[in-house]
Amino acid sequence: MTEYQELFLGEAAELFSNAYERALAAEEQDSLDAESLAELFRILHTIKGSSGGVEFVYLSRYAHALESLLAKLRDNEIEYKSGMASFLVDSLDVMQEILEWEAKGEIDEKSFNTKLEYVEAQLSQFGTQPSVQAVEERIGEDGFVLFSEADIERAKGESESSDKPIAREESDEKRTTEKIQASSIRVDLDKIDLLLNRVGDLVITNAMLSRITERLPNGAPKEEIAERLESLERHIRDLQDAVMSVRMVPLEQIYAKLPKIVRNLAKKLGKQVHFKHSGGGVEIDKIMIEGLNDPLMHILRNAVDHGVESVEEREDKGKDASALITISAVQENGQIIISISDDGRGIDIEKVVQKAVQKELITAEQAERLSDDDKLNLIFLQGLTTVDRISDISGRGVGMDIVKSNIEKLGGMVRLYSAAGKGTRFSIVLPLTLAILDGLNVSIGENRYILPLSAVVESLQPTEEMIRSSSDGSHKILILRDRFIPIIIMHRLFNIAAKYTKITDGMLIVVRAGEGWAALFVDSFGAQQQVVIKSLEKNFRHVKGIGGAMVQGDGTVELILDPLGIVSKELERQLNAGSYYQ
Repeated sequence: MTEYQELFLGEAAELFSNAYERALAAEEQDSLDAESLAELFRILHTIKGSSGGVEFVYLSRYAHALESLLAKLRDNEIEYKSGMASFLVDSLDVMQEILEWEAKGEIDEKSFNTKLEYVEAQLSQFGTQPSVQAVEERIGEDGFVLFSEADIERAKGESESSDKPIAREESDEKRTTEKIQASSIRVDLDKIDLLLNRVGDLVITNAMLSRITERLPNGAPKEEIAERLESLERHIRDLQDAVMSVRMVPLEQIYAKLPKIVRNLAKKLGKQVHFKHSGGGVEIDKIMIEGLNDPLMHILRNAVDHGVESVEEREDKGKDASALITISAVQENGQIIISISDDGRGIDIEKVVQKAVQKELITAEQAERLSDDDKLNLIFLQGLTTVDRISDISGRGVGMDIVKSNIEKLGGMVRLYSAAGKGTRFSIVLPLTLAILDGLNVSIGENRYILPLSAVVESLQPTEEMIRSSSDGSHKILILRDRFIPIIIMHRLFNIAAKYTKITDGMLIVVRAGEGWAALFVDSFGAQQQVVIKSLEKNFRHVKGIGGAMVQGDGTVELILDPLGIVSKELERQLNAGSYYQ
Protein backbone atom coordinates (compact mmCIF):
# COMPACT_ATOMS: atom_id res chain seq x y z
CA MET A 1 0.00 0.00 0.00
CA THR A 2 1.37 3.41 -0.97
CA GLU A 3 1.93 6.36 1.35
CA TYR A 4 -0.95 8.25 -0.28
CA GLN A 5 -3.29 5.30 0.17
CA GLU A 6 -2.44 5.20 3.89
CA LEU A 7 -3.22 8.91 4.15
CA PHE A 8 -6.54 8.30 2.41
CA LEU A 9 -7.49 5.59 4.94
CA GLY A 10 -7.25 8.19 7.72
CA GLU A 11 -9.34 10.64 5.72
CA ALA A 12 -11.88 7.94 4.82
CA ALA A 13 -12.42 7.00 8.48
CA GLU A 14 -13.54 10.55 9.24
CA LEU A 15 -15.70 10.75 6.11
CA PHE A 16 -17.46 7.46 6.90
CA SER A 17 -18.02 8.59 10.48
CA ASN A 18 -19.78 11.76 9.31
CA ALA A 19 -21.77 9.85 6.69
CA TYR A 20 -23.02 7.29 9.21
CA GLU A 21 -24.13 10.05 11.57
CA ARG A 22 -26.29 11.63 8.87
CA ALA A 23 -27.60 8.36 7.44
CA LEU A 24 -28.53 6.87 10.83
CA ALA A 25 -30.41 10.02 11.81
CA ALA A 26 -32.27 9.90 8.51
CA GLU A 27 -33.09 6.21 9.03
CA GLU A 28 -34.58 6.90 12.46
CA GLN A 29 -36.81 9.65 11.05
CA ASP A 30 -37.30 7.81 7.72
CA SER A 31 -36.78 11.09 5.89
CA LEU A 32 -33.86 12.93 4.40
CA ASP A 33 -33.74 16.70 4.85
CA ALA A 34 -31.93 19.00 2.44
CA GLU A 35 -28.96 19.64 4.71
CA SER A 36 -28.27 15.93 5.33
CA LEU A 37 -28.74 15.15 1.65
CA ALA A 38 -26.23 17.82 0.64
CA GLU A 39 -23.71 16.61 3.24
CA LEU A 40 -24.05 12.96 2.22
CA PHE A 41 -23.65 13.91 -1.42
CA ARG A 42 -20.52 15.93 -0.61
CA ILE A 43 -19.02 13.03 1.36
CA LEU A 44 -19.66 10.49 -1.41
CA HIS A 45 -18.35 12.92 -3.99
CA THR A 46 -15.15 13.35 -1.93
CA ILE A 47 -14.74 9.59 -1.41
CA LYS A 48 -15.25 8.96 -5.11
CA GLY A 49 -12.69 11.53 -6.18
CA SER A 50 -10.08 10.85 -3.49
CA SER A 51 -10.24 7.05 -3.74
CA GLY A 52 -9.88 7.22 -7.50
CA GLY A 53 -6.90 9.51 -7.08
CA VAL A 54 -5.04 6.95 -4.94
CA GLU A 55 -6.06 4.02 -7.20
CA PHE A 56 -8.76 2.52 -5.00
CA VAL A 57 -10.77 2.14 -8.18
CA TYR A 58 -13.40 -0.30 -6.89
CA LEU A 59 -14.39 1.99 -4.03
CA SER A 60 -14.52 4.92 -6.45
CA ARG A 61 -16.84 3.00 -8.80
CA TYR A 62 -19.17 1.95 -5.99
CA ALA A 63 -19.30 5.48 -4.57
CA HIS A 64 -20.16 6.78 -8.04
CA ALA A 65 -23.09 4.35 -8.33
CA LEU A 66 -24.44 5.37 -4.93
CA GLU A 67 -23.85 9.04 -5.66
CA SER A 68 -26.23 8.82 -8.62
CA LEU A 69 -29.15 8.10 -6.24
CA LEU A 70 -28.37 11.17 -4.16
CA ALA A 71 -27.94 13.23 -7.31
CA LYS A 72 -31.46 12.32 -8.43
CA LEU A 73 -32.82 13.24 -5.00
CA ARG A 74 -30.90 16.51 -5.03
CA ASP A 75 -32.11 17.42 -8.51
CA ASN A 76 -35.70 16.42 -7.66
CA GLU A 77 -35.76 13.74 -10.34
CA ILE A 78 -37.11 11.31 -7.76
CA GLU A 79 -38.81 11.66 -4.39
CA TYR A 80 -37.66 10.20 -1.11
CA LYS A 81 -39.14 6.74 -0.48
CA SER A 82 -39.37 4.84 2.77
CA GLY A 83 -36.31 2.65 3.22
CA MET A 84 -33.87 4.84 1.30
CA ALA A 85 -32.03 5.87 4.47
CA SER A 86 -31.70 2.25 5.60
CA PHE A 87 -30.32 1.44 2.16
CA LEU A 88 -27.76 4.24 2.56
CA VAL A 89 -26.61 2.85 5.91
CA ASP A 90 -26.23 -0.65 4.45
CA SER A 91 -24.40 0.77 1.44
CA LEU A 92 -21.90 2.52 3.70
CA ASP A 93 -21.21 -0.87 5.31
CA VAL A 94 -20.54 -2.32 1.87
CA MET A 95 -18.25 0.59 0.98
CA GLN A 96 -16.18 0.04 4.11
CA GLU A 97 -15.90 -3.64 3.28
CA ILE A 98 -14.76 -2.85 -0.27
CA LEU A 99 -12.18 -0.40 1.08
CA GLU A 100 -10.86 -3.01 3.51
CA TRP A 101 -10.57 -5.58 0.73
CA GLU A 102 -8.95 -3.15 -1.66
CA ALA A 103 -6.44 -1.96 0.95
CA LYS A 104 -5.38 -5.60 1.45
CA GLY A 105 -5.40 -6.34 -2.27
CA GLU A 106 -8.06 -9.03 -1.79
CA ILE A 107 -10.70 -7.84 -4.27
CA ASP A 108 -11.21 -8.61 -7.95
CA GLU A 109 -13.76 -7.78 -10.62
CA LYS A 110 -15.92 -10.80 -9.82
CA SER A 111 -16.23 -10.15 -6.09
CA PHE A 112 -16.77 -6.44 -6.73
CA ASN A 113 -19.58 -7.09 -9.22
CA THR A 114 -21.38 -9.11 -6.55
CA LYS A 115 -21.38 -6.01 -4.34
CA LEU A 116 -22.27 -3.70 -7.20
CA GLU A 117 -25.32 -5.78 -8.13
CA TYR A 118 -26.75 -4.96 -4.69
CA VAL A 119 -26.63 -1.21 -5.13
CA GLU A 120 -27.80 -1.38 -8.74
CA ALA A 121 -30.82 -3.45 -7.71
CA GLN A 122 -31.74 -0.86 -5.10
CA LEU A 123 -31.17 2.00 -7.50
CA SER A 124 -33.54 0.34 -9.91
CA GLN A 125 -36.14 0.08 -7.15
CA PHE A 126 -35.74 3.66 -5.92
CA GLY A 127 -34.84 5.56 -9.05
CA THR A 128 -37.34 4.59 -11.74
CA GLN A 129 -40.03 7.23 -11.26
CA PRO A 130 -39.69 11.01 -11.74
CA SER A 131 -41.08 13.46 -9.20
CA VAL A 132 -43.84 15.96 -10.05
CA GLN A 133 -41.42 18.84 -9.61
CA ALA A 134 -38.93 17.19 -11.95
CA VAL A 135 -41.66 16.80 -14.59
CA GLU A 136 -42.70 20.43 -14.30
CA GLU A 137 -39.12 21.72 -14.41
CA ARG A 138 -38.36 19.78 -17.60
CA ILE A 139 -40.99 21.48 -19.75
CA GLY A 140 -39.08 23.50 -22.29
CA GLU A 141 -39.93 27.03 -23.47
CA ASP A 142 -41.51 25.60 -26.64
CA GLY A 143 -43.87 23.46 -24.59
CA PHE A 144 -42.08 20.22 -25.39
CA VAL A 145 -42.50 17.79 -22.46
CA LEU A 146 -39.50 15.58 -21.72
CA PHE A 147 -41.69 13.00 -19.94
CA SER A 148 -44.80 11.26 -21.26
CA GLU A 149 -48.28 11.91 -19.85
CA ALA A 150 -48.13 8.45 -18.25
CA ASP A 151 -44.96 9.51 -16.43
CA ILE A 152 -46.69 12.67 -15.21
CA GLU A 153 -49.76 10.84 -13.90
CA ARG A 154 -47.61 8.17 -12.27
CA ALA A 155 -45.44 10.80 -10.56
CA LYS A 156 -48.52 12.71 -9.36
CA GLY A 157 -50.02 9.52 -7.93
CA GLU A 158 -46.87 8.74 -5.96
CA SER A 159 -46.64 12.32 -4.73
CA GLU A 160 -50.21 12.31 -3.39
CA SER A 161 -49.74 8.99 -1.59
CA SER A 162 -46.42 9.92 -0.01
CA ASP A 163 -46.07 12.05 3.10
CA LYS A 164 -42.28 12.18 2.93
CA PRO A 165 -40.65 15.56 2.37
CA ILE A 166 -38.88 16.31 -0.87
CA ALA A 167 -35.25 16.97 -0.09
CA ARG A 168 -33.83 19.87 -2.03
CA GLU A 169 -30.76 22.06 -1.84
CA GLU A 170 -30.63 25.43 -3.56
CA SER A 171 -27.54 26.27 -5.65
CA ASP A 172 -25.78 23.04 -4.70
CA GLU A 173 -23.71 22.85 -7.88
CA LYS A 174 -20.87 24.96 -6.52
CA ARG A 175 -20.70 23.09 -3.21
CA THR A 176 -20.27 19.65 -4.77
CA THR A 177 -17.43 20.76 -7.03
CA GLU A 178 -15.37 22.93 -4.67
CA LYS A 179 -12.24 21.58 -3.00
CA ILE A 180 -12.30 21.13 0.79
CA GLN A 181 -9.44 23.13 2.26
CA ALA A 182 -7.93 21.33 5.25
CA SER A 183 -6.58 23.45 8.08
CA SER A 184 -5.06 20.49 9.91
CA ILE A 185 -2.48 17.76 9.40
CA ARG A 186 -2.34 14.20 10.70
CA VAL A 187 0.52 13.60 13.13
CA ASP A 188 1.56 10.24 14.54
CA LEU A 189 0.82 10.05 18.27
CA ASP A 190 4.34 8.74 18.94
CA LYS A 191 5.76 12.03 17.67
CA ILE A 192 3.55 13.98 20.07
CA ASP A 193 4.62 11.70 22.93
CA LEU A 194 8.25 12.28 22.01
CA LEU A 195 7.68 16.03 22.11
CA LEU A 196 5.95 15.74 25.48
CA ASN A 197 8.86 13.72 26.85
CA ARG A 198 11.27 16.43 25.75
CA VAL A 199 9.12 19.00 27.55
CA GLY A 200 9.28 16.73 30.60
CA ASP A 201 13.06 16.80 30.38
CA LEU A 202 12.88 20.60 30.43
CA VAL A 203 10.77 20.44 33.59
CA ILE A 204 13.36 18.22 35.31
CA THR A 205 16.28 20.39 34.16
CA ASN A 206 14.50 23.53 35.37
CA ALA A 207 13.89 21.90 38.76
CA MET A 208 17.56 20.96 39.02
CA LEU A 209 18.63 24.52 38.23
CA SER A 210 16.23 25.81 40.87
CA ARG A 211 17.79 23.51 43.49
CA ILE A 212 21.28 24.71 42.55
CA THR A 213 20.12 28.34 42.78
CA GLU A 214 18.84 27.75 46.31
CA ARG A 215 22.39 26.89 47.39
CA LEU A 216 23.84 30.13 46.04
CA PRO A 217 24.65 32.91 48.53
CA ASN A 218 22.00 35.57 48.91
CA GLY A 219 22.40 38.59 46.72
CA ALA A 220 21.51 40.18 43.42
CA PRO A 221 22.83 37.34 41.17
CA LYS A 222 20.76 34.72 43.03
CA GLU A 223 17.60 36.83 42.90
CA GLU A 224 18.09 37.57 39.20
CA ILE A 225 18.68 33.89 38.33
CA ALA A 226 15.64 32.85 40.42
CA GLU A 227 13.48 35.41 38.60
CA ARG A 228 14.62 34.10 35.20
CA LEU A 229 13.98 30.52 36.26
CA GLU A 230 10.44 31.43 37.34
CA SER A 231 9.89 32.95 33.90
CA LEU A 232 11.29 29.81 32.26
CA GLU A 233 8.97 27.66 34.37
CA ARG A 234 5.95 29.63 33.17
CA HIS A 235 7.02 29.19 29.54
CA ILE A 236 7.53 25.46 30.06
CA ARG A 237 4.07 25.15 31.62
CA ASP A 238 2.55 26.98 28.63
CA LEU A 239 4.43 24.63 26.31
CA GLN A 240 3.15 21.61 28.24
CA ASP A 241 -0.43 22.86 27.97
CA ALA A 242 0.01 23.47 24.23
CA VAL A 243 1.37 19.97 23.61
CA MET A 244 -1.38 18.43 25.73
CA SER A 245 -4.06 20.27 23.77
CA VAL A 246 -2.80 18.45 20.66
CA ARG A 247 -3.33 15.09 22.38
CA MET A 248 -6.89 15.93 23.44
CA VAL A 249 -9.66 14.75 21.13
CA PRO A 250 -13.48 14.85 21.48
CA LEU A 251 -15.39 11.76 22.57
CA GLU A 252 -17.35 12.15 19.34
CA GLN A 253 -14.64 9.97 17.77
CA ILE A 254 -16.10 7.02 19.68
CA TYR A 255 -19.71 8.20 19.63
CA ALA A 256 -19.73 8.22 15.84
CA LYS A 257 -19.36 4.42 15.74
CA LEU A 258 -21.90 3.54 18.42
CA PRO A 259 -25.26 4.30 16.72
CA LYS A 260 -24.38 1.94 13.88
CA ILE A 261 -23.37 -0.84 16.29
CA VAL A 262 -26.59 -0.52 18.29
CA ARG A 263 -28.66 -0.34 15.11
CA ASN A 264 -27.11 -3.48 13.58
CA LEU A 265 -27.41 -5.51 16.79
CA ALA A 266 -31.03 -4.49 17.35
CA LYS A 267 -31.86 -5.33 13.74
CA LYS A 268 -30.17 -8.72 14.05
CA LEU A 269 -32.03 -9.55 17.28
CA GLY A 270 -35.39 -8.22 16.07
CA LYS A 271 -35.56 -5.55 18.77
CA GLN A 272 -36.50 -1.88 18.60
CA VAL A 273 -33.90 0.40 20.19
CA HIS A 274 -33.67 4.18 20.27
CA PHE A 275 -30.09 5.31 20.92
CA LYS A 276 -29.26 8.76 22.30
CA HIS A 277 -25.88 10.27 23.14
CA SER A 278 -24.65 13.53 24.60
CA GLY A 279 -21.33 15.02 25.63
CA GLY A 280 -19.54 14.19 22.38
CA GLY A 281 -17.71 17.52 22.58
CA VAL A 282 -16.01 16.59 25.87
CA GLU A 283 -12.29 16.22 25.19
CA ILE A 284 -10.11 13.41 26.50
CA ASP A 285 -6.60 12.13 25.89
CA LYS A 286 -6.20 10.29 22.58
CA ILE A 287 -4.77 7.25 24.39
CA MET A 288 -7.86 7.14 26.59
CA ILE A 289 -10.07 7.13 23.49
CA GLU A 290 -8.34 4.01 22.18
CA GLY A 291 -8.60 2.26 25.55
CA LEU A 292 -12.29 3.12 25.89
CA ASN A 293 -13.36 1.58 22.61
CA ASP A 294 -13.61 -2.09 23.68
CA PRO A 295 -15.28 -1.48 27.09
CA LEU A 296 -18.03 0.63 25.55
CA MET A 297 -18.61 -1.96 22.82
CA HIS A 298 -18.99 -4.74 25.41
CA ILE A 299 -21.43 -2.74 27.51
CA LEU A 300 -23.60 -1.81 24.52
CA ARG A 301 -23.64 -5.36 23.15
CA ASN A 302 -24.79 -6.69 26.52
CA ALA A 303 -27.42 -3.95 26.79
CA VAL A 304 -28.94 -4.76 23.40
CA ASP A 305 -28.61 -8.54 23.64
CA HIS A 306 -29.93 -9.38 27.12
CA GLY A 307 -30.50 -6.07 28.86
CA VAL A 308 -33.23 -4.82 26.55
CA GLU A 309 -36.42 -6.88 26.25
CA SER A 310 -38.10 -7.98 23.05
CA VAL A 311 -40.93 -5.86 21.65
CA GLU A 312 -43.53 -8.36 22.88
CA GLU A 313 -42.05 -8.52 26.38
CA ARG A 314 -41.91 -4.73 26.68
CA GLU A 315 -45.51 -4.36 25.54
CA ASP A 316 -46.64 -7.01 28.05
CA LYS A 317 -44.95 -4.95 30.79
CA GLY A 318 -46.64 -1.76 29.62
CA LYS A 319 -43.40 -0.27 28.32
CA ASP A 320 -42.83 1.54 25.06
CA ALA A 321 -42.08 -0.97 22.30
CA SER A 322 -38.84 0.83 21.50
CA ALA A 323 -36.19 0.56 24.23
CA LEU A 324 -33.99 3.53 25.11
CA ILE A 325 -30.21 3.27 25.45
CA THR A 326 -28.29 6.44 26.31
CA ILE A 327 -24.66 7.39 26.74
CA SER A 328 -23.54 10.69 28.21
CA ALA A 329 -20.26 12.28 29.24
CA VAL A 330 -19.39 15.21 31.47
CA GLN A 331 -16.13 16.70 32.72
CA GLU A 332 -15.97 17.39 36.45
CA ASN A 333 -13.02 18.19 38.73
CA GLY A 334 -10.37 16.93 36.33
CA GLN A 335 -12.27 13.72 35.63
CA ILE A 336 -14.45 12.38 32.82
CA ILE A 337 -17.66 10.65 33.92
CA ILE A 338 -19.31 8.48 31.27
CA SER A 339 -22.73 6.96 31.93
CA ILE A 340 -24.33 4.21 29.83
CA SER A 341 -27.89 3.29 30.70
CA ASP A 342 -30.85 1.33 29.35
CA ASP A 343 -34.50 1.01 30.37
CA GLY A 344 -34.53 -2.77 30.04
CA ARG A 345 -35.24 -5.59 32.45
CA GLY A 346 -32.39 -4.86 34.84
CA ILE A 347 -30.11 -7.42 36.50
CA ASP A 348 -31.36 -10.17 38.81
CA ILE A 349 -29.04 -9.67 41.81
CA GLU A 350 -29.83 -13.00 43.45
CA LYS A 351 -29.14 -14.80 40.20
CA VAL A 352 -25.75 -13.09 40.02
CA VAL A 353 -24.88 -14.33 43.53
CA GLN A 354 -26.20 -17.82 42.75
CA LYS A 355 -24.02 -18.05 39.63
CA ALA A 356 -20.96 -16.70 41.48
CA VAL A 357 -21.30 -19.31 44.23
CA GLN A 358 -22.10 -22.05 41.71
CA LYS A 359 -18.90 -21.28 39.77
CA GLU A 360 -16.95 -21.09 43.08
CA LEU A 361 -15.94 -17.48 42.44
CA ILE A 362 -17.02 -16.65 46.02
CA THR A 363 -18.17 -18.74 48.96
CA ALA A 364 -21.70 -18.81 50.32
CA GLU A 365 -20.40 -17.26 53.53
CA GLN A 366 -18.87 -14.34 51.65
CA ALA A 367 -22.09 -13.87 49.69
CA GLU A 368 -24.09 -13.46 52.89
CA ARG A 369 -21.91 -10.56 54.02
CA LEU A 370 -22.20 -8.61 50.75
CA SER A 371 -24.44 -5.60 50.33
CA ASP A 372 -26.77 -5.38 47.32
CA ASP A 373 -24.32 -3.08 45.51
CA ASP A 374 -21.46 -5.48 46.09
CA LYS A 375 -23.56 -8.41 44.92
CA LEU A 376 -24.39 -6.54 41.75
CA ASN A 377 -20.74 -5.74 41.05
CA LEU A 378 -19.88 -9.45 41.17
CA ILE A 379 -20.87 -9.36 37.49
CA PHE A 380 -17.33 -8.09 36.81
CA LEU A 381 -15.75 -11.36 37.99
CA GLN A 382 -14.11 -13.35 35.22
CA GLY A 383 -16.27 -16.15 33.88
CA LEU A 384 -19.50 -14.92 35.45
CA THR A 385 -22.61 -14.57 33.32
CA THR A 386 -26.30 -14.71 34.20
CA VAL A 387 -27.32 -15.63 30.66
CA ASP A 388 -28.50 -19.20 30.19
CA ARG A 389 -28.23 -18.99 26.40
CA ILE A 390 -24.82 -18.34 24.82
CA SER A 391 -24.97 -16.31 21.62
CA ASP A 392 -22.35 -15.01 19.19
CA ILE A 393 -22.85 -11.60 20.83
CA SER A 394 -22.62 -12.29 24.57
CA GLY A 395 -23.12 -14.85 27.30
CA ARG A 396 -19.70 -16.46 27.69
CA GLY A 397 -18.68 -14.47 30.76
CA VAL A 398 -15.64 -12.93 29.10
CA GLY A 399 -16.92 -9.41 28.62
CA MET A 400 -17.52 -7.54 31.87
CA ASP A 401 -14.20 -8.52 33.47
CA ILE A 402 -12.49 -7.10 30.37
CA VAL A 403 -14.49 -3.91 30.79
CA LYS A 404 -13.31 -3.54 34.39
CA SER A 405 -9.66 -4.39 33.74
CA ASN A 406 -9.39 -2.10 30.69
CA ILE A 407 -10.93 0.81 32.56
CA GLU A 408 -8.59 0.27 35.51
CA LYS A 409 -5.59 0.22 33.16
CA LEU A 410 -6.62 3.73 32.14
CA GLY A 411 -6.57 4.78 35.79
CA GLY A 412 -10.35 4.70 35.99
CA MET A 413 -13.16 2.97 37.83
CA VAL A 414 -16.44 1.43 36.71
CA ARG A 415 -19.52 0.95 38.88
CA LEU A 416 -22.81 -0.73 38.09
CA TYR A 417 -26.33 0.22 39.18
CA SER A 418 -29.51 -1.70 38.33
CA ALA A 419 -33.18 -1.88 39.28
CA ALA A 420 -35.31 -4.89 38.42
CA GLY A 421 -37.70 -4.09 35.60
CA LYS A 422 -36.40 -0.54 35.20
CA GLY A 423 -32.95 -0.84 33.70
CA THR A 424 -29.21 -0.75 34.25
CA ARG A 425 -26.59 2.02 34.39
CA PHE A 426 -22.82 1.81 34.12
CA SER A 427 -20.76 4.71 35.44
CA ILE A 428 -17.17 5.03 34.20
CA VAL A 429 -14.86 7.59 35.82
CA LEU A 430 -11.56 8.42 34.11
CA PRO A 431 -8.79 10.99 34.47
CA LEU A 432 -8.62 13.57 31.68
CA THR A 433 -5.16 12.49 30.61
CA LEU A 434 -2.43 9.97 31.26
CA ALA A 435 0.36 12.38 30.33
CA ILE A 436 0.52 15.36 32.71
CA LEU A 437 -1.03 16.51 35.98
CA ASP A 438 -0.76 18.92 38.89
CA GLY A 439 0.24 16.91 41.94
CA LEU A 440 0.56 17.12 45.71
CA ASN A 441 3.63 15.64 47.41
CA VAL A 442 2.71 13.18 50.20
CA SER A 443 4.85 11.06 52.51
CA ILE A 444 4.11 7.56 53.78
CA GLY A 445 6.89 6.37 56.01
CA GLU A 446 10.22 6.91 54.24
CA ASN A 447 8.53 6.97 50.83
CA ARG A 448 7.31 10.00 48.89
CA TYR A 449 4.44 9.94 46.39
CA ILE A 450 2.54 12.31 44.11
CA LEU A 451 -1.24 12.58 44.54
CA PRO A 452 -3.24 14.13 41.64
CA LEU A 453 -4.40 17.54 42.82
CA SER A 454 -7.62 17.33 40.79
CA ALA A 455 -8.80 14.48 43.05
CA VAL A 456 -8.08 16.30 46.34
CA VAL A 457 -11.09 17.76 48.16
CA GLU A 458 -9.27 18.94 51.30
CA SER A 459 -6.62 17.93 53.79
CA LEU A 460 -6.77 18.02 57.59
CA GLN A 461 -5.34 16.69 60.84
CA PRO A 462 -8.37 15.05 62.47
CA THR A 463 -9.37 15.13 66.12
CA GLU A 464 -10.58 12.14 68.14
CA GLU A 465 -14.19 13.36 67.83
CA MET A 466 -14.01 13.15 64.02
CA ILE A 467 -13.06 9.45 63.93
CA ARG A 468 -15.50 6.56 64.32
CA SER A 469 -15.23 2.79 63.90
CA SER A 470 -17.50 0.70 61.68
CA SER A 471 -20.07 -1.57 63.31
CA ASP A 472 -17.84 -4.64 62.83
CA GLY A 473 -14.69 -2.73 63.81
CA SER A 474 -12.97 -3.55 60.51
CA HIS A 475 -12.23 0.04 59.49
CA LYS A 476 -12.32 3.68 60.53
CA ILE A 477 -14.67 6.41 59.32
CA LEU A 478 -14.14 10.17 59.13
CA ILE A 479 -17.12 12.35 60.02
CA LEU A 480 -16.71 15.57 58.09
CA ARG A 481 -19.60 18.08 58.06
CA ASP A 482 -22.20 15.33 58.55
CA ARG A 483 -20.63 13.22 55.81
CA PHE A 484 -19.33 9.71 56.57
CA ILE A 485 -16.10 9.06 54.67
CA PRO A 486 -14.21 5.73 54.82
CA ILE A 487 -10.56 6.03 55.88
CA ILE A 488 -7.92 4.11 53.94
CA ILE A 489 -4.74 3.41 55.95
CA MET A 490 -2.15 3.87 53.21
CA HIS A 491 0.84 2.23 54.95
CA ARG A 492 -1.28 -0.87 55.60
CA LEU A 493 -2.56 -0.95 52.03
CA PHE A 494 0.98 -0.72 50.60
CA ASN A 495 2.50 -2.85 53.37
CA ILE A 496 5.22 -0.37 54.34
CA ALA A 497 6.49 0.93 57.71
CA ALA A 498 4.78 4.19 58.74
CA LYS A 499 5.95 7.08 60.86
CA TYR A 500 2.52 7.34 62.51
CA THR A 501 0.04 4.56 63.22
CA LYS A 502 -2.47 6.66 65.14
CA ILE A 503 -4.75 8.55 62.75
CA THR A 504 -4.84 11.73 64.83
CA ASP A 505 -1.03 11.96 64.67
CA GLY A 506 -0.88 12.00 60.88
CA MET A 507 -2.86 13.71 58.09
CA LEU A 508 -6.02 12.80 56.22
CA ILE A 509 -6.38 13.80 52.58
CA VAL A 510 -9.98 13.60 51.37
CA VAL A 511 -10.12 12.62 47.70
CA ARG A 512 -12.80 12.04 45.08
CA ALA A 513 -12.80 8.45 43.92
CA GLY A 514 -15.33 7.97 41.19
CA GLU A 515 -18.71 9.09 42.46
CA GLY A 516 -17.72 8.86 46.14
CA TRP A 517 -15.13 10.17 48.59
CA ALA A 518 -12.38 8.50 50.59
CA ALA A 519 -9.91 9.78 53.20
CA LEU A 520 -6.29 8.70 52.71
CA PHE A 521 -4.27 8.44 55.94
CA VAL A 522 -0.68 9.59 55.28
CA ASP A 523 2.17 10.82 57.48
CA SER A 524 2.45 14.28 55.91
CA PHE A 525 2.12 16.26 52.70
CA GLY A 526 4.24 18.95 51.05
CA ALA A 527 4.24 21.34 48.12
CA GLN A 528 2.29 21.20 44.86
CA GLN A 529 3.97 20.73 41.48
CA GLN A 530 3.20 19.93 37.87
CA VAL A 531 4.56 16.57 36.74
CA VAL A 532 4.94 14.65 33.49
CA ILE A 533 3.69 11.08 33.93
CA LYS A 534 5.97 8.23 32.92
CA SER A 535 4.21 4.94 32.23
CA LEU A 536 5.24 1.92 34.30
CA GLU A 537 3.56 -0.64 32.07
CA LYS A 538 6.21 -0.40 29.34
CA ASN A 539 8.73 -2.01 31.72
CA PHE A 540 6.55 -3.43 34.50
CA ARG A 541 3.04 -4.77 34.86
CA HIS A 542 0.04 -2.65 35.85
CA VAL A 543 -0.05 -2.01 39.61
CA LYS A 544 -3.44 -1.17 41.06
CA GLY A 545 -3.33 2.09 43.01
CA ILE A 546 -0.30 3.41 41.09
CA GLY A 547 -0.95 5.60 38.06
CA GLY A 548 2.66 6.03 36.88
CA ALA A 549 5.93 7.64 37.93
CA MET A 550 7.74 10.94 37.65
CA VAL A 551 11.35 12.15 37.96
CA GLN A 552 12.09 14.84 40.54
CA GLY A 553 14.60 17.64 40.11
CA ASP A 554 17.22 15.76 42.14
CA GLY A 555 16.89 12.75 39.85
CA THR A 556 14.85 10.59 42.23
CA VAL A 557 11.81 8.69 40.93
CA GLU A 558 8.48 9.05 42.73
CA LEU A 559 5.32 7.01 42.15
CA ILE A 560 2.04 8.72 41.28
CA LEU A 561 -0.96 7.57 43.30
CA ASP A 562 -4.23 6.66 41.60
CA PRO A 563 -7.17 7.42 43.96
CA LEU A 564 -9.61 5.28 41.96
CA GLY A 565 -7.24 2.33 42.00
CA ILE A 566 -6.54 2.81 45.70
CA VAL A 567 -10.23 2.55 46.57
CA SER A 568 -10.61 -0.50 44.33
CA LYS A 569 -7.53 -2.11 45.93
CA GLU A 570 -8.88 -1.41 49.43
CA LEU A 571 -12.25 -2.96 48.53
CA GLU A 572 -10.44 -6.11 47.42
CA ARG A 573 -8.46 -6.13 50.66
CA GLN A 574 -11.68 -5.79 52.66
CA LEU A 575 -13.24 -8.67 50.70
CA ASN A 576 -10.26 -10.92 51.38
CA ALA A 577 -10.41 -9.93 55.05
CA GLY A 578 -14.09 -10.86 55.15
CA SER A 579 -15.68 -7.42 55.30
CA TYR A 580 -16.86 -4.83 52.81
CA TYR A 581 -17.77 -1.19 53.08
CA GLN A 582 -19.23 1.40 50.74
